[in-house]
Amino acid sequence: MAAHMANVLLTSLSEKEGKSLLPWAIEAANEHQLLQSEQNVQDWVSHINTSLGTAKTRLEGLCLLGTVVRQCSAGTFIQHGTTWIRMLTQVLQAYDSPLTLQMASHVLACVVQQAAQYPEVARDVATTNIPALVQCLLGAQDHQWFPSALEALHSCMKNFPGPCGPSKGKIESLVCGLMDTNQPRLSQLLQETCPLLAGCGGGGAGGVKYTEAWTHLCDQVLGSLHQVLDHAYQDIEIGLQTYSAPQVSLRLKTVPESDPARTFVLSTRFHNLCGCLQQLVSQDFPSVVRIPVPDILALLCRALGVNAKMLFGKASMEHVLLTSALPKMHCSALSLLEALIICCRSHLVPHASVISQLLVQTLGWTTSEEGVPGRQKPHSTLRSRAYTVLTVWLNVCGAASGVDSHADVILQHVLKDATPQADTTKLKANRPGSQDQSRRQKKKQRGVDVTDQGLTGHRKVDSQANSDVCSAALKALKTLVEVVGSIIKPSMHKEAQEFVIPLLLKIHQNQSDPPIPYSCARCREGLYQLLLAAVLVLHPRWPPPTHCAVKIFSVGQQDYDLQVSSYCREALLTCMSIIHPRAPTLQSPVIISDTPTISKPSTNHLAPSFQVLRTNASEAMLKNPSSNGNLFTAPSFKSASQSEGMLKDNPSQSESTARESIRVESSEVPESFSKTLRREEDMAGPNVIHLDGSSSSSEGQSSSEDSVEFLEDIKNSERDSSTLETGEPEDAVRNMGRELATDMPDNEDVVLIQGHPEEGSAEVPAGTTDLSTTAGVKRKHESDGEGEDNDSQNADIQAMLAAFVPDSTPDEN
Repeated sequence: MAAHMANVLLTSLSEKEGKSLLPWAIEAANEHQLLQSEQNVQDWVSHINTSLGTAKTRLEGLCLLGTVVRQCSAGTFIQHGTTWIRMLTQVLQAYDSPLTLQMASHVLACVVQQAAQYPEVARDVATTNIPALVQCLLGAQDHQWFPSALEALHSCMKNFPGPCGPSKGKIESLVCGLMDTNQPRLSQLLQETCPLLAGCGGGGAGGVKYTEAWTHLCDQVLGSLHQVLDHAYQDIEIGLQTYSAPQVSLRLKTVPESDPARTFVLSTRFHNLCGCLQQLVSQDFPSVVRIPVPDILALLCRALGVNAKMLFGKASMEHVLLTSALPKMHCSALSLLEALIICCRSHLVPHASVISQLLVQTLGWTTSEEGVPGRQKPHSTLRSRAYTVLTVWLNVCGAASGVDSHADVILQHVLKDATPQADTTKLKANRPGSQDQSRRQKKKQRGVDVTDQGLTGHRKVDSQANSDVCSAALKALKTLVEVVGSIIKPSMHKEAQEFVIPLLLKIHQNQSDPPIPYSCARCREGLYQLLLAAVLVLHPRWPPPTHCAVKIFSVGQQDYDLQVSSYCREALLTCMSIIHPRAPTLQSPVIISDTPTISKPSTNHLAPSFQVLRTNASEAMLKNPSSNGNLFTAPSFKSASQSEGMLKDNPSQSESTARESIRVESSEVPESFSKTLRREEDMAGPNVIHLDGSSSSSEGQSSSEDSVEFLEDIKNSERDSSTLETGEPEDAVRNMGRELATDMPDNEDVVLIQGHPEEGSAEVPAGTTDLSTTAGVKRKHESDGEGEDNDSQNADIQAMLAAFVPDSTPDEN
């Protein structure tokens, strides 16, 4: 199918109307890529060779050759590449129409670029075709097709620098003669061709000659730039710092002596030389070179050091013309600074203060008073360029850029450029002597003066006025917040949020007629980008406007510009991921039921001591049956800080004979009681803790379980305490007894002080204590204390009860 289509298109070109069908045939061949197959391209190559040999069909053959060169296979190009270059050289040497020569130069640049990729073709072209081709292109300087010839010369110097070495002097003279041109395309080609002069000729061992040639060319361009500034600032830099410039320079034309030609030539030459130096530091080079950063920064400081405010009081013709040329010269200097930043990147951190000061200085002197709403402000192009370079500088070096020290000044400039101007009207009456107003009084008057014309006149309004500088300013502020937002003052976050949020709400309220310049989609997108940066960048002393941003981005999805609405959708998704995180945050409340079990070491070795306490308490209660049945639950003696209150545990069913219960909190426990208890670790076995402070070793006791669930004990104690407080005393004690009989672990640290038992209940012997375990098995621990010891301990317990529950103090008997 492709072969048949290619033949049909070629046949249609051979007819009488073939010349009018040429654009359509080329578009179809490019769309279907019909010439990639060697079988399909052979007929086209034959037709092209035939057309190039005839002056009448030469232009058609050149157009088809450009299409074939871009689509053909490697085998086809290796077979016919050398022939095409030779035929194109012959076309350039012939006296043909400028359009044909221009097309031939354009196609030749493409063929030379492709030929450098194939060694077989490159060797033949370098030795036989390039020298003659360069001489032919250099002779086209005075012709109309010279820009295309310069494009072909640029391709030869870039892809075959060695064979261009013999013609290096002539090429340098050509470049120097074009430094005063102001044609945009020719100026761009000149700036791209000048750096290639350093690579013409051989590189030597290890590229030493390349390095020397690059350094020499860089010094020549710097020296020429200083010479231009010497002529332009000759009467202005008196008393300012002098700069050391290289002693070499390019062989440029003589500067005119009279104005305005002099100022025009100087500003154009400065622009082209800055472009050459910009390409010199940006383009790749086959050898390692050292960029003279201090010399370039010195040049930029000198170029940006003179501004319009310094020339305001000088009314000479030279100064007025220089004032008109300064914005273009400063834009060229800032473009050079941008190229230097991109090339050197973090190596410019030692010069951060100088670079930041240059940018802030440019924004400072280009600030203008309030203009007429809907009209372009002066110096908008220069301010846009300064904001762009500031954004690049922040992106490259981040917080090390030193911009944080100028953040408040930059914020004020951005707010002034991005805030819509208020449309005000001022009525002024002509009074006698009104012309004698002072300059300060005139400066305070704002708005549009309406006198005899009244309010019926129409004013010229541009809805896109100042949109470029507004967009660049918002982008710079957004980058500033992203880079140094966490270290700047909180007042800056406050001002930025107070600016962007009300303005976006105002735009939402009147989307059909937004304030100038926010009818431009780039400006609205800049506002949304700034708002998202304020949400994402956290400041320790100022909260982000997340709650406002969610609503604003939601409404912003309805913006009539597709790019703005798409960005609002992405920003809303980002905010939703913040307010609805995929995982719980560290600050979320902890649910006790979901916490893992916390195990504490076994305290079974303390069980004998508590058995002694229970034995003594039981004997005391049997001796004093008139005392009320009190239940006192003591906390574990392991650590006083592990629980804030007493753990409320329940006695067994056989011991639950009391009719009333009193819960004693830890705040009522005297400090003397806890101080009298101490524990001594002994390798031989567990210790028995007595209330008097003495301890004795007890053998034969082993821990039944290794750990207890601490949190479950807390929950059970809270449930039991609520039962004691709300239920009947007898039922509560009886229920707790039944729960304790089944739930109480072996190693529970409990001290029970039992009252007098009711009738029908079994009496507990004085020497033993029954403690129900989880398995329902009772253990007995014989008290190893004598009667005298028991009496002293009973007295201590009675004193303790008197301190805890004064209403139930035991009798003296």
